Amino acid sequence: MKKQKVVILDNAQQNKHDLDAIHKIQEGLSKVDQFPVYTPDLQWFESMVRTEKENSRKKLRKELSLFLIIALFILSGIIVSFYQMPGVFIFIQIITPVFIAYYTISRISKKVKINE
Repeated sequence: MKKQKVVILDNAQQNKHDLDAIHKIQEGLSKVDQFPVYTPDLQWFESMVRTEKENSRKKLRKELSLFLIIALFILSGIIVSFYQMPGVFIFIQIITPVFIAYYTISRISKKVKINE
């Protein structure tokens, strides 16, 4: 930790400093209160919620269909390699957990190094 320099003020200076700060805060708050406040109507909020729900549903459908297509390609590749080339299938089965373990450990160590 860095050492912080502290200026010790006597009681009168501290009170004057506090009162000045309070006065500035009150001036700022009175300026904020002068701005007009606009509240949109209920239909605007409802249409925003409806639009966001529709967008999230579309995004979910898109992501889910992409996931299923990729999963089908991966599964069909694994099935073909199992029947056509059993050696490649076994190699993939051995390499995959090793890669996942290596990737996970490297990610965790990076997070630990960043947080230190």
